Amino acid sequence: MMLRIKMVRKTKIIATIGPSSDNLNTIYRLAKEGVDAFRLNFSHGTLEEKARTIEIIRSIEAKIGKYLPIIGDLRGPTVRIGEVTSFKVVKGDAIKLKLGNKGDASKREVPVPIEKFFSELEEGDIIFVGGGRLRLNIREVRVEEALCIAMDDGTIEGGKTLAVKGKELDLPILSEKDLRDIEFSIDKGLDYLAISFVRKRDDIVTLKGILKDRGGEKIRIIAKVETKSAVRNLDEIVEESDAVLVARGDLGMHFSLEKVPRLQNEIISKCVTRGKPVILATQLLESMVERPIPTRSEVVDVMTAVQSGVDSLLLADETAVGKYPIEAVQWLRRIILEGEKDLSVRVEGRGETIYDKFAKGITFLADSINAKIVAFSRRGATAGRLSRYRPRAPIYVVTNDIVTARQISLLWGVYPYFVEGVDYREGFSKLIRLLKEKGYLSYGDIVIYTIGLREGSTDTVKIEVIK
Repeated sequence: MMLRIKMVRKTKIIATIGPSSDNLNTIYRLAKEGVDAFRLNFSHGTLEEKARTIEIIRSIEAKIGKYLPIIGDLRGPTVRIGEVTSFKVVKGDAIKLKLGNKGDASKREVPVPIEKFFSELEEGDIIFVGGGRLRLNIREVRVEEALCIAMDDGTIEGGKTLAVKGKELDLPILSEKDLRDIEFSIDKGLDYLAISFVRKRDDIVTLKGILKDRGGEKIRIIAKVETKSAVRNLDEIVEESDAVLVARGDLGMHFSLEKVPRLQNEIISKCVTRGKPVILATQLLESMVERPIPTRSEVVDVMTAVQSGVDSLLLADETAVGKYPIEAVQWLRRIILEGEKDLSVRVEGRGETIYDKFAKGITFLADSINAKIVAFSRRGATAGRLSRYRPRAPIYVVTNDIVTARQISLLWGVYPYFVEGVDYREGFSKLIRLLKEKGYLSYGDIVIYTIGLREGSTDTVKIEVIK
């Protein structure tokens, strides 16, 4: 019977685990400071390390009384540098990209293990290394190699990503490594899988089929929108996925930078109006990788995202490799709370079912009579519908499924309460008692109860004054 958390903040915080945070003490502190979910990046580290991290998160979950969903981020069709000793480059240096798994740093060779990468290259192309921190300009393309000039000072390291500006390589959406990571995710009971560089609906359908065939159909799928194809096919991707992640860093490598803010707003708006949970990621508090306070522009950026109605904000390097992971979460929480003061996100839903409209009516009623919302949701559909309309009051949700409790923890304004094996009447009774004990409900408060009795429905409502 969890629910010992402060029930004020509606926008959720996701933290990426990495060398700076992959230990019991730091993960515990991150969760206590406000992290609502943890991201494991399968592009880095071993499965043995991931297994240990999962054990730590699950143990902390029980200890602090807070459901902590775990997101596995699949590598997807990315191109990465092979094995090579790290070396510095200076603007103007000549670099050779060469087909193979290993390179010679003394010869300024950068190994690329994917042959198709070279067949797509043309003279004049710009290569982004490691998310764009270093750019290479292609001067000559040969058989299985390319000569280029560094456009910036930077570092070449094995494992860093390579992306061609404005181009998408025609690679399978899931690699053999991804399939192993999917199997691991199913075995370890992860709550979400993020599919990288999704291009169309069929990419998500492919992952769904694999999950179903291997007994992992409960895992929800987050589609990462980061390419031109994804933007072009956004409607079908939003419809097919369980959630959407706006990966602005990669969008910035496929679109002109000045277009990224507009794309961000369009993606968020489309998700919010269609009731699809949406996560914003990349460089939210990037300066905090090296310093203990954010810049003013970062604060404004986060505040703007909160007021646009995103469900969650994701910290990447800030908590994975940064010097100040705890401080980054503390600052993000502070900015969110400030941004949510007098926040009013009025959602004009599109494609609403009768159950969606029923949930909309409940949230409007709750706002008009200043009522708390208490719901029963077996699989999370009712919780999702209520969250969609962004009510002012928190949404307390009873469920008898632990997986559902974790998954809906990622939704805007939703706070789950898991009670094993009970029906909604007993669940409501226990939740109301706990809310009274914790001071979240008191004499005279109005509560609206709603129940999704049938699978995927929201179809019962009752109003009560607390006595």
